[in-house]
Amino acid sequence: MALPAPSTRTLRTIDAIDGALERIARAFLVLANACLALMLFGTAVTIVLRPFELSYYWIWPWTMQFFVWMSFVGFFVVYRYGKDIAVDFVVIRMGERALGATRIFVDLVVLTVMGAMLAQMPTILESQVGVIDGVVTPWGELERYTLSIPLAVSCLLIFLNTALDLAKAWAGIAEPVASHRLDPDA
Repeated sequence: MALPAPSTRTLRTIDAIDGALERIARAFLVLANACLALMLFGTAVTIVLRPFELSYYWIWPWTMQFFVWMSFVGFFVVYRYGKDIAVDFVVIRMGERALGATRIFVDLVVLTVMGAMLAQMPTILESQVGVIDGVVTPWGELERYTLSIPLAVSCLLIFLNTALDLAKAWAGIAEPVASHRLDPDA
C-alpha cells in the first residue's frame, strides 16, 4: 500500500521547517565558533600573563564551560550539515533502494536515541546540583545544570531535523548529499 502523495501545503510546510532549522543551524555554528574564540582568548590571556605572575583563577573554569557549550551546541550543527562520519560505500553500491531503506532505518534509530536522551533530560538536569567552582558571573557562580542545557536543545533540534528528514523521504525529496553518493567514482 503506497502512501498518498504530499500536498502542496505539506511541501511548503516541509520547506518552511527546513528553512527554520537551517537558520538555527547557522546561529548555532556562530555560537560554537564564539565559544571556541572565547576559549582561545582565555587560554592566550593565561599564557601571556604567566611571565608577569598574574593569574585569574576563573579563566580555566570558563574555558572548560565554553568547551562543553561548544561541543553540545556544535552537536546539532555537525548532524545538520552531515559532517559526521558515514560509512556508506556498501549501501551506495547497492543502489537507490538500499539508500532509501537505510535512510529510513537510520532516521528511526536517531529518533529513538534522541527520544531516549530527551526523556532522560529532566533527570539529568535535576541531578546536576550546585555551582561550578570558578565559573563566576556578576550574579554568582553558574549552576551545574547550565552545562547540559545546550545538549538538551541540540537533542531536540536533531530529533526535529530527523523527523523532517522522514517527511522529506515520504515526499520524495532526496537527501542533501545523496546526489553525489550514487557515483562510486565521485
